[in-house]
Amino acid sequence: MEVASPIRAEQPSRGASSAEGKEPLQVRIPTSVKRRFKAHAALRGLEPHALFVEIWEHYEARLRSGDSPEGAS
Repeated sequence: MEVASPIRAEQPSRGASSAEGKEPLQVRIPTSVKRRFKAHAALRGLEPHALFVEIWEHYEARLRSGDSPEGAS
């Protein structure tokens, strides 16, 4: 039996809404960061919100494992 990575296993399939529902998270970021973020999401075939969730779950996993995300390069 093949096991998917933890990040992918917790995400609903594209286009499906999660059981928790969704709501906006409004943050102000520099325009250049927003453009790069959206471009990176597009290159991976993701909507920006899906990329954000993937990044956030990776960040939380690093916290749980004891790695310091602040020291990442």
